[in-house]
Amino acid sequence: MKKVFSILAVVMLFTACEQNIQTNTPAFQAKLDGTLWRAKDAKVTIDGAGGMTITAFTSAQTVIMKTRAAAVGTYVLGTTDYASNHASYDIATAALEDFYDTSVVVGPAYKLSALTSGGTGYVESPAGAQTTGGSGSGLRVATEVTSGAVTKITMVSRGLGYKAGDIITIVGGGNNAKFKVVNVQSSNGEVVITDTAGGLYSGTFKFNAVNEEGEVVTFSEGYFFKIPLGL
Repeated sequence: MKKVFSILAVVMLFTACEQNIQTNTPAFQAKLDGTLWRAKDAKVTIDGAGGMTITAFTSAQTVIMKTRAAAVGTYVLGTTDYASNHASYDIATAALEDFYDTSVVVGPAYKLSALTSGGTGYVESPAGAQTTGGSGSGLRVATEVTSGAVTKITMVSRGLGYKAGDIITIVGGGNNAKFKVVNVQSSNGEVVITDTAGGLYSGTFKFNAVNEEGEVVTFSEGYFFKIPLGL
């Protein structure tokens, strides 16, 4: 009897999930600072260069996400390519008006690029090698080395005062191993387009966006499902 009840429970769960998807198509939602945020409506527009913009809104809040293309792929936010890939959050109520976006700002390093140069004469530093360069200080990376060249880096300390595009040099060896700061802690994220079939756009997203005062909002566990092209 318990097995029968278990099977019935699973069937009811899947039925409820299917009905929820059907009644929320198109759908756009995420956690905003840990609390569920769901758009009342959303649309996709494509610009003359093929870039995609998703606009999702409630009565007083708007999320806009821009990607350089409308194709399946991952688009990183908070980088020097702000014009092509960015996200913003706007709120306008009687009590509060504010605007947050993933522009290039100064802060602790968040995402690092692959090595642009492995350098020469290095030895491994599992505890974290010091770095120089860029607009900040205190960034340290653990290194893996092959034949004197750095082959892999892992963040150990984010440091302070960096910005997207900073060129960083790893101290040691010939002081010639380099990488870049992709984005920083208060302005970062990604939009992942997973499906565009039938002109309906689906995918996932997450981002940190910052306002003029340096305050940050976090969108996590976001997804958009079958968002249509709008006018």
